[in-house]
Amino acid sequence: MQIAVISFTKNGKELADKIAGCLSEEGYEVTADIKCNGARGSITESLGEWTGRMFRKCYALIYVGAAGIAVRAIAPYVESKTSDPAVLVADEKGSYIIPVLSGHIGGANELAVSLAAGIGGTPVITTATDIHHLWAVDKFAQENHLWIADMAKAKRISARLLAGEEIIVDCTCEENRIKGEPPEGIRMVDSQSQEKEPDICIGIHKNPSWRHTLYLVPRAAVVGIGCRKGTDAGKIEKAIERTLNREGIFQSSLCKLASIDIKAGEEGILRYCRNHSLELETYSAGELLKAEGEFHASAFVEKITGIDNVCERSAVYASGNGRLVVEKQVDDGVTVAVAQRDWRIIFE
Repeated sequence: MQIAVISFTKNGKELADKIAGCLSEEGYEVTADIKCNGARGSITESLGEWTGRMFRKCYALIYVGAAGIAVRAIAPYVESKTSDPAVLVADEKGSYIIPVLSGHIGGANELAVSLAAGIGGTPVITTATDIHHLWAVDKFAQENHLWIADMAKAKRISARLLAGEEIIVDCTCEENRIKGEPPEGIRMVDSQSQEKEPDICIGIHKNPSWRHTLYLVPRAAVVGIGCRKGTDAGKIEKAIERTLNREGIFQSSLCKLASIDIKAGEEGILRYCRNHSLELETYSAGELLKAEGEFHASAFVEKITGIDNVCERSAVYASGNGRLVVEKQVDDGVTVAVAQRDWRIIFE
């Protein structure tokens, strides 16, 4: 991951180089620039231009200098806590490391703690849940690679925890896949055994009758796909979208598409994957025969591909022989099935 550091004086540059060295040892790719008239190697672009360029491509930006400089520089580029990079400020002596943007999801708080330990400074953490030692839903989601479906609801969860209220959480993974103990204020339940909707649901499905629930979504769904040769991406898009909507599965839960190897060059499937930043995995008929479970057999499909079912077998095999949650669906010549791979959550 890339981190960009910038300073504005000679003393600041010395600390910036120290920061760069410290972070490089932790495996980050770090650049350290200076913006200072007369300083050797000073960047020629404006601070705003530098910030815009780094904001788009870096995991974190670190400003060595006054916090106001950083705030004014990043202001035009701030969009969302779910996508903005971590932004930190360090004073020239390295006494204090202050996260100013994306403390939880972007990792600024964690980076500040780690960096402060490396250079002998003090992290200044200001997020309310941290200073009160409460569970933070956005940090939990980030650590467990969960997509937050509604940031407004996430903020309300934090506000309720700060007010001392209990938060009810329903996690749809197997009980033995929940590691660690839920922290104070969090009560785990099984939605099948309760009438009240939970405050948080962790899983790939949505419940249309739950209007106030915050969904945290793992990337655990694998779509098995089959189609006629030359099927365009639009048909594939509609077939998958209709299947997910009908079954109440979040699009954001998809982690990959899978099919038989003769579809490895199918442009419609490949374009769908590119459009949604998904990987396509293909397997031989022999490999797909190893998929475990009962599948809808088709003599026609077997005649063409050498195997009785493509979409269901592909989904199950690519998910590590996970659970088939959507059986074969046929939509305008496209066959779709969905399997859920094994996943877990960890309370630290």
